[in-house]
Amino acid sequence: MTNPADMEHATTLPAATYSDPEWFERERHAIFAATWQLAGFRTQLRGPGDYVTHAFAGFRILVVVNGDGALRAFHNVCRHRAGPLATEPHGHCQVIICGYHGWTYDLDGGLTRARDFGADDFDPEEFGLLPVAVDEWRGLVFVRVSPHGPTLLNELGGFAERCADQPVESLTYSQRLTHTIDVNWKTYTDNYSEGYHIPFVHPGLHAQIRTSEYRVDVGDGFTEHRVPTRDGATASGVWLWRFPNLALNIYPEGMNVERWIPDGPRRTTVIYDCFVADPAATETNAEIVRLGVAVLDEDQRICEQVQGNLESGIYDRGRLSPRHENGVYAFQTWVRDAMDANPQDASAGSSSKASEFTQ
Repeated sequence: MTNPADMEHATTLPAATYSDPEWFERERHAIFAATWQLAGFRTQLRGPGDYVTHAFAGFRILVVVNGDGALRAFHNVCRHRAGPLATEPHGHCQVIICGYHGWTYDLDGGLTRARDFGADDFDPEEFGLLPVAVDEWRGLVFVRVSPHGPTLLNELGGFAERCADQPVESLTYSQRLTHTIDVNWKTYTDNYSEGYHIPFVHPGLHAQIRTSEYRVDVGDGFTEHRVPTRDGATASGVWLWRFPNLALNIYPEGMNVERWIPDGPRRTTVIYDCFVADPAATETNAEIVRLGVAVLDEDQRICEQVQGNLESGIYDRGRLSPRHENGVYAFQTWVRDAMDANPQDASAGSSSKASEFTQ
């Protein structure tokens, strides 16, 4: 838990960490390759040959159900000349065929055909697909690029425990909404991590909740947002966020699974996957989606303005409110810790620690 006393003189991450390409390259490996990333849902992966694709922080992943019904995950990269294996968000295949030169792989990633290749000494067993770790939790399918790290359940920790009494599996998948915003992923996360801005940025949401009682509780790598709602509000429920980029907003009428995916140091894709408790309750479900989109549009406007100011060269770092921004403090602390734990990797040219850059 975050100790308010630790925040009396807490400052933000420096502005340069929100746009510096070298810093982002280090984040790719220290944070996104090292953590379990939500890649899809079991509702999309029911039988052999069903697949989903997911891209995050420059990593492109293919998850497929093999002939035994087990999940397998690979880099979505052909071993010939790096062509794409699948380009649709989800679908079905009998075998995996590269869309560039037609190399063919079985559902366990083994190369079965290198079309008209012409080399006598070519060994297909040396050119199987490159695997990544895959696991699932309550119908959510996760991947991890790094070959080393905790199990999915161990990494989720208290986040999973907090969801234990929520009827996640009983909900019906409804739709996906995708927004691309011109901000660093941390700019969006900072904004998500506090309710301090709600009265000025989200008038519709502000009218439904008691913003003065908004609080963020910090756990082991996750936060929970708590706020009383006014009578008749549609914004009630459990709002949970897991480091670095996953949110579950669970309410009586359904669930919104939110991911924000870095596409570079200055661009982020926000994905909403919506689940409903009663597919027939079309008006209620539509109103929840409408409110979510309105909040996202408002967040996009303010975050893009903040991103511009972070890159202006005028602002370096600010102070964090001990009363309202403990969630921001926790998030930025976890970023620092992850970067310090991985001070250098093969793709980054610097061995300096995050603490040298951020304090």
